[in-house]
Amino acid sequence: MARVHFTVRKHLPLPGRIAYDELVDWRGHAEWVPMTRVVIEAGDGGVGTTFVATTGLGPLALPDRMRVEAMDSDARTVTVVKIGPVLTGDVHLAVESVGDAACTVLWDEDIRVPLLPGFLSKPVGAVARKAFEVSLDRMAKHARKRQRA
Repeated sequence: MARVHFTVRKHLPLPGRIAYDELVDWRGHAEWVPMTRVVIEAGDGGVGTTFVATTGLGPLALPDRMRVEAMDSDARTVTVVKIGPVLTGDVHLAVESVGDAACTVLWDEDIRVPLLPGFLSKPVGAVARKAFEVSLDRMAKHARKRQRA
């Protein structure tokens, strides 16, 4: 089992509140995380909500079952726990406003991946970090489109 950790700190041209609302719209992740579909198992999106984000195609799809553990909409922070059976670990998200029209998003993920040899932890973490950088850019574009509509 390998432990994979990565952190993305991304400046986005979005107001902090809008970025946070996009991040905690769990079902909406399917709009901006490539090849991902999301099913809410239980809850209203807040603390205690469980959902499965499945990324990939066909037999190569990876189901990632999660539970919202903590959420502070005033501080714009959220903690999600990956509850397996495939991936376990924690995800911490935070949004900090930078003026009225921009923000910095922090995405910190620390997970355990069964069947992944330990020597692949760093390369997998680097790929995951890049994938989430791209996904956050896509999130910003998606949010700007929704604002104009």
